[in-house]
Amino acid sequence: MKKEANSALARAKRHLPVLDHNSALGNTYRFFRHAVERRTHKERFIVANKSTYQEVYRDGLMQLRYYPHQDIEAFELDNEVVTPISDCLAPPVLLVPPLGVFGWVYDLMAERSWVRFLNAKGFDVYLVDWGAPQKEHANLDMDTYINRWLSAAVDKVLEHSASKKISLIGYCMGGLLTLLYAGIQAEQGTDDKIKNIVTIASPIDFYANHFYGALLSRLSTATEKLPFTTQDLDHRLFHVPGDVLSVMFKLTNPLASVVSYFDLVKNMSDRDYIKAHLTTKEWFNNMPDYPGATVQQLVFDIGFNNRLAKGEVKIGDKLSNLTKIKANLLSFAGDNDKIVSKRAAEKIMDIVASEDRTFKVVPGGHAGVFAGGKAKEHTWAITAGWLTERSTKQKHP
Repeated sequence: MKKEANSALARAKRHLPVLDHNSALGNTYRFFRHAVERRTHKERFIVANKSTYQEVYRDGLMQLRYYPHQDIEAFELDNEVVTPISDCLAPPVLLVPPLGVFGWVYDLMAERSWVRFLNAKGFDVYLVDWGAPQKEHANLDMDTYINRWLSAAVDKVLEHSASKKISLIGYCMGGLLTLLYAGIQAEQGTDDKIKNIVTIASPIDFYANHFYGALLSRLSTATEKLPFTTQDLDHRLFHVPGDVLSVMFKLTNPLASVVSYFDLVKNMSDRDYIKAHLTTKEWFNNMPDYPGATVQQLVFDIGFNNRLAKGEVKIGDKLSNLTKIKANLLSFAGDNDKIVSKRAAEKIMDIVASEDRTFKVVPGGHAGVFAGGKAKEHTWAITAGWLTERSTKQKHP
């Protein structure tokens, strides 16, 4: 099938006259060529995860990446020229992605990459990649993600960068993992290494989270009457396959998928548009499984019991006490987020002990606030400016 399609395209190309880029004939040719190529060689249009990195550490599925500074000259990022600065800013930044997506959402494409943007602003950038859990990894719990993997990642970043402090940026569930880790360190009195925390669309008060917040509150009351504890349930029952997760996410805004498809058809002759469109769609179409043991704790401890809003959560044998977090904190919410409400995200401001804490509402839905068309001029720019003010300059090694 692929061979026949490619041969047909090659023959057509040989017999066609030189096609002017803006001519109707040229647009028609590119439309059909791209339509076929999208079906036969979809991978040619996926441009995520392209920044050069070094593996610093690995433990099972988890990988810690370091992204060396690559850009020396000015480059275009989301239709704006960015000029890399010559100084290096400390402390280094560790990007913490959510579970249920791949870490490359921070490196979505060359012109929309958190990694490249923060590098250009002078920061040493690291990323913890959670890998691709499958059914056999249903036993992965929050104790593993936080006390084992995130804790090791932070220590390895400090060691690799020869720094005594670190900045953490967490998106959605990545923000919760970051805060829970910081709460454990604060409870143990070992939180001096955490200088700055940025959370993006991270829910804290689950009872204040849109219409289903009230539902969670009622379900919490109902589960108290169960003749068994929720921990007695088999965690495999809560394991969510990636394809199911993808459908669940799309159902939060079903019309967007339809509009998005028609936009793709309308721009089928524009190769750059197709690359941007399909790479972004890959984020939602290609999701790893969500481990059952983690979902179980999220549903009952953090969801039904709303423990984050109360300030304390038990993770394994350690207590995460959010009320003792003293790191500088910047927290974002999207003004059109259908998954995490502004009230649910803002609750963290009432809990932490940070003297320096800021809450911002920026344009976008749950994904848009992080990597949408307006994210660079809002979430990204605010984050970079905020971190710069709380960083010190040093020369690149």
